[in-house]
Amino acid sequence: MPYIHHGNINFYYESTGQGDPLVLIRGLGSNADHWYAQVPDLSRHYRVITFDNRAIARSSDPGGDFTIRDMAEDVVDLMDGLEISRAHILGLSMGGMIAQELALGHPRRVRGLILVVTHCGGWHQVKAEDKVMAAVERMAVDQSMEARLEAAGVFFAPQTLSGRLSVVQEYAAVSMKHPADGEILQRQMKAIQNHDAYDRLQRITTPTLVMTGADDVLIPPDNSRILAERIPNAEFIVIQGGGHQILIEQPEACNRAIIDFLKKVDAG
Repeated sequence: MPYIHHGNINFYYESTGQGDPLVLIRGLGSNADHWYAQVPDLSRHYRVITFDNRAIARSSDPGGDFTIRDMAEDVVDLMDGLEISRAHILGLSMGGMIAQELALGHPRRVRGLILVVTHCGGWHQVKAEDKVMAAVERMAVDQSMEARLEAAGVFFAPQTLSGRLSVVQEYAAVSMKHPADGEILQRQMKAIQNHDAYDRLQRITTPTLVMTGADDVLIPPDNSRILAERIPNAEFIVIQGGGHQILIEQPEACNRAIIDFLKKVDAG
């Protein structure tokens, strides 16, 4: 199994395809395996790097609390270990927050930036309804099937849950291979709560695409509008037919938008 060792952390990663590197950063509790709807398409155009965030799945846990900025430095360490000087970066949800910090702290390492269903943090974020956050917080401490089913209603759009249950079942099956520990989820949620990039977003000069799902109740679409307005010259796309797991629910539309954007960046 491929690992990059840095400091006191072993990072599990996978590299698929050839060409310019594209690093994919996952969100709360998820891991490299959850990119199954993206890697086959994207790896036809790029060398796709997926990995497990610290303390998740096959990557080791250094212990203690950490910040979104710490996880951005983890990505830099991974790139250094793979001798990647510059890459396209795509971050989903918490991964999008990590991608923001990476673009702010290491602008020369980021060629093109894609932020999917994420927010700027702080007081300017548009928060989810209390019942939505309650479901996520319950999942972080309760790994029962009941809690997971309740959380599914937060992560997926109603039309997916009612008409395309196989999409949810496939995601659940992948998740159960390496279920996230509740204590780790709470540490990730603490890092998310402390994230605030609003006042610094205008410093991002990397070509940026901001993408959201029309029915996302966990990180409402207005959060993506804020990002697109604050980041100079950012492009903004709303994908219909999905919620917070829009990349899983509508992979064809999302993958096409990702590839089209990156090809424009590549063309200069």
